Amino acid sequence: MKKATYKGKVKDRNGYAVHLFYEYRGKEYMITDEHNGYSETMYEKHKKEQERIDREIEDEAKIQKPVRYEDTAEYGFNLFWEYVEGRA
Repeated sequence: MKKATYKGKVKDRNGYAVHLFYEYRGKEYMITDEHNGYSETMYEKHKKEQERIDREIEDEAKIQKPVRYEDTAEYGFNLFWEYVEGRA
């Protein structure tokens, strides 16, 4: 598990649960420490959130960026007419 940067915390109104905020690979996530002894361990919560962020970043990388043509308008018109005339 990679290192996350601690950003801050907020307590619930009842004062039992604490929401902890972290930054990992440029994305922020929150985990909650319920202080009840029954929930997942903090390690498991960190691991789960970091794996989610890793998947999200991988998915973003898979998305193909739109292609930009840096050519002149004349080039575009030539492509168009080649298509219309059936030469493309």
